[in-house]
Amino acid sequence: MKKFDDLEHVAQVLGDGGPFNPDTEYETVGELVDDLIDLGNTDEVYVQHDDHLGLKDELSPEFLNSPLSDVDDKFEDQVEAVLEQANIIIPLSERELSEDDLEEIEEDKKYRGVDDDD
Repeated sequence: MKKFDDLEHVAQVLGDGGPFNPDTEYETVGELVDDLIDLGNTDEVYVQHDDHLGLKDELSPEFLNSPLSDVDDKFEDQVEAVLEQANIIIPLSERELSEDDLEEIEEDKKYRGVDDDD
């Protein structure tokens, strides 16, 4: 399993030619966090992990508006919060789904009242 140690590595996997949002270059931390949360909201991730839902609430506007290339040490705790979620969300999104996973996703959707036709 990949271990993300910095935001630039997360940005490279999520965008910048990665498999999720190819050719997306993130200017700010907020843009990166938004895409990470969107990935976390996909069925294959959400059925296993939903702790990312409150992530932006934990992060300061100053951090979110910071240029991705210029995040300094004063945001260390917030960087760690983003990396913690990336280290969970990205591997979950890349895994091969089993029949049990698919059934669990359908059950979760029914529980949440999500209709596939919406």
